[in-house]
Formats: sequence, C-alpha cells, structure tokens
Amino acid sequence: MIRTGCIALLSHWRRQPLQLVTLVLGLALATGLWSAVQAINAEARASYAEAADQLGSNQGDSLTSDAGIISLETYAMLRRAGWQVTPVLEGRVRLGEAWVRLVGVDILTYPVFPALPEEQPELGIGEILTGPNMIFMRPETAERIGTPDRNVEIRLTNDLPQGVAFTDISAAETLLNRKGEISRLLLLPDQVSGLVPLSELAPDLVQTVAEDQTDAARLTDSFHLNLTAFGLLSFAVGLFIVHGTVGLAFQQRRTMFRTLRALGMPASTLTRLVLFELLLLALLAGSLGLVIGYFVAAALLPDVAATLRGLYGASVEGGLILRPSWFLSGLGMALGGAAIAGAQGIWRMSNLPLLAVPGLINWSGANAKGARIMAVAGLLMFAGGMICLWLFQGLTGGFALLAGLLLGAALLLPAILGYVLNRIAARTTSPIGIWVWSDMRAQLPGLSLALMALLLALATNIGVGTMVSSFRLTFTGWLDQRLASELYVTAKSDTQAV
Repeated sequence: MIRTGCIALLSHWRRQPLQLVTLVLGLALATGLWSAVQAINAEARASYAEAADQLGSNQGDSLTSDAGIISLETYAMLRRAGWQVTPVLEGRVRLGEAWVRLVGVDILTYPVFPALPEEQPELGIGEILTGPNMIFMRPETAERIGTPDRNVEIRLTNDLPQGVAFTDISAAETLLNRKGEISRLLLLPDQVSGLVPLSELAPDLVQTVAEDQTDAARLTDSFHLNLTAFGLLSFAVGLFIVHGTVGLAFQQRRTMFRTLRALGMPASTLTRLVLFELLLLALLAGSLGLVIGYFVAAALLPDVAATLRGLYGASVEGGLILRPSWFLSGLGMALGGAAIAGAQGIWRMSNLPLLAVPGLINWSGANAKGARIMAVAGLLMFAGGMICLWLFQGLTGGFALLAGLLLGAALLLPAILGYVLNRIAARTTSPIGIWVWSDMRAQLPGLSLALMALLLALATNIGVGTMVSSFRLTFTGWLDQRLASELYVTAKSDTQAV
C-alpha cells in the first residue's frame, strides 16, 4: 500500500513538470538569496574577529574617554595605583600613495605583536625602540603605499589585517603628530586584587567589555542588519510563491487523496507519505539553493568588501569559506519554509471528507473563513510591529515595524479584495456582469497568495528605490554645496588641460 501511495503521489509531478520546477526553483532561489546574505555576513564577521585577534583588541577590556583622548597623566596615575594597563594610539595617516590605519602600542606591555616571516631576521626590542620609525604591515598594504613619503622603515608580515600598520607608540606619536595623547587603554588580564576602583581613580573613563569593543563589528552592525532584512524579505516573497504552488498541487490531488483513502489507506499513513515527499523536495531545493547562494555570495563578496572598506574602513579579506553557520541556516530555512508552505495543505488533506466533492464556488465559500482569519492576523501583525517599535529602539524596532506593516498588509489583501468584489457584484444588474464578478470572487482564493507576493515585491521595490534615490539626491546636493566655487574652468581637450 505504501509503495502504491508513493507511486500515485509522484505521478502528479510527472504529469505537472512545470509545477515541480516552479516549486523547486522558488524554494531554491529563496534559500539561495538568504544563504548568500548569511554567507557574506559570516565572512565579514569572521574577518572582524580575525583582525581583532591579530591586533590584540580582544585580549582584555578597554578604557576610553568621552573626549576621545586620554592624557598621559591619567595613564601614569593608573599605573602607579597598580592597574595593569597598556596604552594604544590609533589614527589614519597617509604613507605614500594610500591612507592606512596606524596602531601604536607599547611593545613592552602589549599582549600581542606581529611575527615576522621566517625569511626575515628577528628583531630585538631595542632595535625597534631605538631605530627609525619601524612599522609593520601586510605585503598588500605596502604595495598600495608604494614608496613612503615619511621617514619610516617598513617591515612585512602576514599577521595583520589589510590597511593596518602596526608600530611602537612613540613612532605613532610622531607620524600622527599627536604628542602625549592616548586613544584607549587596554586592561591586561592579570590584575592584582584589592586595587582602588576605576570609578574612583578615573571616573571619566568608560570601560568596554572585550566582546563588545571590536570597532568594525560595531560600525557595520547596521549594514549587516540591512542585508539580513533584505535577505529575509526575499525569502518571504519566494515563500509566498512556493506556498501558492504547494496549495495548487494539493488542490489538484484532492481526488487522488480521496481515492487512496477509499482504497483503505489510513489518513496517518497518507499524511506521513506527503510529509516525506515534502521533505525530499525541500532537501533538493535547499541543496540547490545553497549552491546558488555560494556562487552569489562569492560573486558579491568583493563588492561588499569594497563597500565596507570605503564606508567604514573595515577590511574583509580572503575568499568565501563554507562555514557551518550559514550552511545549516540556509538548509534550516529551506526545511522550515517548506513546512510552512505545506502546513495548510496537509491539515486540509488530513481532514478531507471521503464523499464531499466541493465545486469552485463552495471551495471559495470555504476559504472566506480563512480570509477573515488572515485579516485578523494582519491586524495583529500591525499591532505587533507597533509594540516592537516601542520595546526595541533603533534599527531592530524599525525593521520589526516594517515587517509588521508589510506582512499585515499582505494578510489583509485577500479580505479587502473580497469585500471590494462583493460590493461591485452587489451593484451589478446584468447577467454577464454578475457572472464575471462572481467568477472573479471564486478565483480569488487561488490567486491571493500570488497577489500577496506581488504586493510585497512591489512595496519593497518602491521603498528601496525611493530610499536609494533620496540618499543619492541628498549626497549630490551636499557635494554641490561643499564644492561650490566662484569660477569653473572647463578644458575642451586633454592638450588644453595639460
């Protein structure tokens, strides 16, 4: 009986190959977009963590000042009081043809220092302290700099992020022209007990936990949150399409389900077979989506890295690595999306009467109750978005509000369309008009999911287009104001320009 049921279920896809392709590709594309976003975010965060490890930023808590500068007197006071702290001076400096982030540390007390390659001679601490301004950087950074226009000696190492130069704090003071200044103090792990609290010694200093002090991660949180939101929205739009395809497949196989039940197959067995079929399709679509997501992320990662470097000065290095976090996340989203898309159809199938054969109008009437439930859910989504905006301030609350508005509008759409069609049909007197509007009302349950997906896609396209256009116009206007001049000279040819 199970073998016969499997053959009967799979025969539908053989007769409807376009539905099978739509279902698999819809779920695969939704999973691919989501996994691509997660892969890019995971690669960026891994680069931030690696950079923090290389620079020693996560070796201990950090002390900063609201003024942005810590004086030498404060540092000396903490050291005399017994606190084990090490100074760090950071800033951007132009060396040759490129700007770099210069990090100056006290090499006698700083917990990590970049190692030189084996082919280079080992340096002593005395040579670094007494020699010329010696800075350490990656070969890629040195290549962008070219010939430095400062009195510095460049040493190459692979133990630093791109765009970062490491040196002694005294050399950093000279290169940055910031004598007697400290950007932050790093609290070393081994502290003596019984010390005077920091709140009494230096109440103007703010202590930041090591896990929360990675500058690149904090700066780019909003960027990655935007990527995640757009990936989730793309997945939701694809899920609506998959839901419509699965619902159509269940509707077309109602007669087959009743026949299998009439031949003696228990409802529980039929439900397990349908669940197994849905699981296989989800695994197939999810695997295909992960492959698509990998190639999409690999193609977009260089542009995203350039954007992060240009906007935030954050470096994302290396190629794309298959990480368990985004791999399992994408596969889980595919399985969860398939379960959500097929839940309604499986519930209707398990409660399907053997003898009732409802027609299109009766089916439409049965779905009217579902439209009302969806309308109530839409109103609850509106309220939930408002509550989230009140509970969670900032970007998280804003995105929750947008999600509530978009999903709430989509869930309200079938009820609004049904009400409009009913009002128009009530005012129609001609037989042909009554037939047209009644048929449209009967077709609405089958088209509602596609219309909801279209609403989300159009709303997203209009919103993102307006946001990008507004940002571009604002930035262009700002440039026009900043770069305004009393006289403009235009050269008609390159010769004249020279």
